[in-house]
Amino acid sequence: MRNLLWKFGIVGALLLNGVIYAEIPIKRVQSFLQEGGDLRMRSMRILQEYSMVASNNHFREPDKLLSEDIDRLKEGLKKLLGSLKSEEEKETFQAARLRDAQKSLQAAQTILKTPPSIEKALEFWKAMDAVRDGLNRSLTHLSQEVYPDEETVQGIMYANRLATIAQRYGALYLYRVMGKGEALQAQKQLAFLSRFFPHAISQVRESTEELPEAKRKEVEKALKNVEKNLNFFYIMGKSSRHFIPTLIYEKSDNISKEAQEIVTLFLQSPTDK
Repeated sequence: MRNLLWKFGIVGALLLNGVIYAEIPIKRVQSFLQEGGDLRMRSMRILQEYSMVASNNHFREPDKLLSEDIDRLKEGLKKLLGSLKSEEEKETFQAARLRDAQKSLQAAQTILKTPPSIEKALEFWKAMDAVRDGLNRSLTHLSQEVYPDEETVQGIMYANRLATIAQRYGALYLYRVMGKGEALQAQKQLAFLSRFFPHAISQVRESTEELPEAKRKEVEKALKNVEKNLNFFYIMGKSSRHFIPTLIYEKSDNISKEAQEIVTLFLQSPTDK
């Protein structure tokens, strides 16, 4: 009886959330997913910026970018939580996970009261990875509630993940440069991500069938650019133990930009051309 009541409680909560989400205008949901996806990507790019500052690498002024991305993340989380208007929305799973991300970002900001350093790098990684996790769980839940069509969910979520994981991929390499790769089991994580990329690209391609032909071509063009930039990582990983931080940062950023463009294409309404 106890297990049965628990199951009904879960189903009831999901039904309640379904009603709540159904009342949110679709344009606001799309904005939420785009904004949240961008913030999740930045949570991992910040790790690259931190590692470059800690390593005294001044390519693209990483200290400035780090500060800007932290501010963007702080304001973005505030904006997302502020977009949840009703008391019911504020009590949803997605809202709770956003508050988790806020708390983790505050921990990261505390670490940043001292200049980035190799000694503090792992502590900073832990805080920012918790930010990513909160955003990831919130976005995944919302996407599945609002977009019940399987292909649409796949297209949005896999493209969104490509943007984030490209930054994580780069961050793992840069942390290896700092000598922190073993503590993060970087080699194991990189091997997993290397397998994930072609799978994600395949899922995005399979999800374009319902898109207008013009949009399908735009998605395919972006995916080709993703694959082109990924080749750099594959070649580097197989042929060298010496990594070039500036190229790692540049290539991962290129992948994220293309992936976010794909997310935009999927989130546009069917009437948009």
